[in-house]
Amino acid sequence: MWDWSHFAHEGWIRHSKRAWKLSALLFVGSAGMILHALLPFWQQPRWLSAYGIRDTLNEELLKAARNEMGLD
Repeated sequence: MWDWSHFAHEGWIRHSKRAWKLSALLFVGSAGMILHALLPFWQQPRWLSAYGIRDTLNEELLKAARNEMGLD
């Protein structure tokens, strides 16, 4: 059975917005990395690079963890 409690602390809407934002970032970032592999002279923007994606994922997951623990 599906466990709906994984977004009980932040709410369904906030959870869905964060999930859509992160999944869109991963899809666009993947396309950017493939384009960069095909056209090595094309330099993707910082937010689209692997480091930018890593930083965004880390920030969002830490924010969600703080919210779940009630520290936010």
